[in-house]
Amino acid sequence: MARAAGLFGTPFYLYDGDALRARVAQLRTALPGVAFFYSLKANPNLSVVSRLIAAGAGAEVCSRLELETALAAGAPPDRILMVGPAKSADELARAVDLGIAAIVADSLDELEEIDALARARGTVQPVALRINPDFSATGARLSMGGRATQFGLDQPLLPDTLTALRALPGLRLAGLHVYMGTRILSPEVIAANTRQILALADEMLADGPLDFVDVGGGFGVAYHEGEVPLDLAAVAGALNPMIRAFRARHPGTRVAIELGRYMVAEAGIFVTRIRRNKRTKGEQFAICDGGSNLHAAAAGQGFMRRNFPISLHDAEGQPRAGTPERWSATGPLCTPMDVIASGIELPAPRPDDLLCLHHSGAYGPSASPTDFLGFGAPAEVIADGDRLSLASPAPRWQERLSRQQPLSAPPSAAPLVLPAPFDHPALARLDGLRALFERTGARLEEDPAACADLWQEPLVRALTTIGVPEAFNGFPLSQTPLGLSECPYPLHVAMIERLARMDASCILALQGPSLSGGAVLAMGTPDQQARFFAPWRDGPQGTFFAVTEPEVGSDASAGRTRIDTDSEGRMWLSGEKMLVGNIARSSVGLVFAHHAGSRRAALVLLEMDRLAREIQNGQLGIARLPTNGLRGADLARITMERLPIDPGMILGDGSTATLRDGFMAINGVFERNRPVVAALALGNGRGILDRLAIAGATGFADLERRHLALLHRLAGVLEDYAEGRPRAHRISQIKLQAVAFSDALAARIPARAPQALLADPLLRRKMRDARAFEYMEGTSSIHLLNAFRAFAAQVPA
Repeated sequence: MARAAGLFGTPFYLYDGDALRARVAQLRTALPGVAFFYSLKANPNLSVVSRLIAAGAGAEVCSRLELETALAAGAPPDRILMVGPAKSADELARAVDLGIAAIVADSLDELEEIDALARARGTVQPVALRINPDFSATGARLSMGGRATQFGLDQPLLPDTLTALRALPGLRLAGLHVYMGTRILSPEVIAANTRQILALADEMLADGPLDFVDVGGGFGVAYHEGEVPLDLAAVAGALNPMIRAFRARHPGTRVAIELGRYMVAEAGIFVTRIRRNKRTKGEQFAICDGGSNLHAAAAGQGFMRRNFPISLHDAEGQPRAGTPERWSATGPLCTPMDVIASGIELPAPRPDDLLCLHHSGAYGPSASPTDFLGFGAPAEVIADGDRLSLASPAPRWQERLSRQQPLSAPPSAAPLVLPAPFDHPALARLDGLRALFERTGARLEEDPAACADLWQEPLVRALTTIGVPEAFNGFPLSQTPLGLSECPYPLHVAMIERLARMDASCILALQGPSLSGGAVLAMGTPDQQARFFAPWRDGPQGTFFAVTEPEVGSDASAGRTRIDTDSEGRMWLSGEKMLVGNIARSSVGLVFAHHAGSRRAALVLLEMDRLAREIQNGQLGIARLPTNGLRGADLARITMERLPIDPGMILGDGSTATLRDGFMAINGVFERNRPVVAALALGNGRGILDRLAIAGATGFADLERRHLALLHRLAGVLEDYAEGRPRAHRISQIKLQAVAFSDALAARIPARAPQALLADPLLRRKMRDARAFEYMEGTSSIHLLNAFRAFAAQVPA
């Protein structure tokens, strides 16, 4: 606590990551048949949510920000529920695009709105019905059902609503939701509520199956003297038998419990520093730097009316010793209501002491008027063992003032609209991969084999094998939740841009056909295509494409790797290639070479499992290279010393591959890859902007607009491809501009957002990766030359 105060200043909230994980583990052990969902309304801090998600909780959200927070924290869409009585069209559309586990609807007109959104997207959205039952909860501190309220459908309306729902083809009834109340400390009350809700579910299940029944939760936390903590063992003893009986009656239906306060309250403390003491009219006050503006619940705003558990510590964090005295603690506000502890009996406070309010992990800053009188939000800190992290910085007054500067907008200003294909609804469904990509990207920094983690996700398998002919593809897109039977090239590029927002390095680590696959399709014989693509029927296969050489760079026409042929027709491959991505973990790939003498181009197919002896005796050597940025590419050097090859290894068997054929094939492959590089740079840049937005950084609005403008330009390039008329100068231009955007963004961050840079390791990794796109598929000098040649020749843009 004292260390956090010294590092981040006061006031602040401190969350215990170990306690968060332990609480989820306790719940899952006590109630093994239950699916638990964390209600973000209790504490939406991204660091808190991410630890709960990683521990096995799903997410219950009720706003666009909570939904995006859950995704950023690693919650897959099929573990997200959306609740709330007044969801906006934007929130519903986003939820439908993602295909979340269920949108919990409160009315028939809301169901009709969701149905229209789903049908417009050609999908079916799971929904749950929130019911306001005829029974009520007698032991809840705050009743949420069984009375007149804005939440849910009245129970008598349920039959007519079910009939109407069956006529809505864009919806599938997935669940029932009933939430009776909050802060329940009695196991008997929880059991009674659950029993009644499951009985209602029995009636509904007579009309058809359900995925889940959400029995609410409302597990309470003992805050005040005289309150007895909830006995989780007693809750488990009461609920487990009835849940087992319910599952026996309905094997396909899970019981869900949503919990907010119970998961996080006891894992958090609020720490404020005493600035001065004051005695007036016989009473003593400790005036602190944080008060009801930061901890409204402690000040009795809401239904908390008594003191939270409190402790007093000196500036070094040691408990303050001394004879207890009676005093009250206030905050800095100009209102007598700013009292966060009244009539407590603790040793006499001293200026600079730290006052700690325990059980403060729920309904803290996000439920408090943090901007009242301009004091601003507190810092939020999370501890994992002895390691402290700044989960949310306290915004400086300059930042808060800058957000209030008036911005003029023309009345007819056009909305910022994403161009096709970057507006395709399937892209939103990729957002559930964020946690996997960010986690794997971090592991790839040290372990190239971490790419195997990506293959374990079925959706990633299908994305990896885009480009594999149908006859060889065991993981088609049609078997994924994307709702696609095929993926045209423009949409594939848009998918790469979306995934690069999460981690561009992971895309380069995917074990798919990549560049070499395009060349094999363009030039390979049927036998060569079968040898190259067949492994994807059953699993992953790394590939490589070796062109760049130490002396000539990526100028394929000047390459020195050669094929020597003796008088008896025997052939050997000799030369050196460098900056070859993925080769150290590949099964197959291509080497660009020339026939000695004729300089006729050739692409040589190397199958590593057939070259084990040559690798062992040194005729084929592979050495990984140290890299800084985009480490998922796993760059290496390959050397070939009179490596024996045969005609069947030369793409096209040498019968049709003229010099012109070879260069046209490789140029076509590279041209199709250059928009991919632009998409990687733009996606990584968008990911950086998203991280900056989470950190509250300002001063990047022009780059937000520039990113959108470049997406429109890239969309134009992709439209050229779709129409069969790709233009080299436009391809080079967008690659050049995307890289320049990436560089400009990375260069601005140290000056404009130094705090975010220091606090966010993912942001630092993305910034480092931003510097690497310059060196992918031709440097900027090459693309400048292409663009200039087009300009000089007066080629229309």
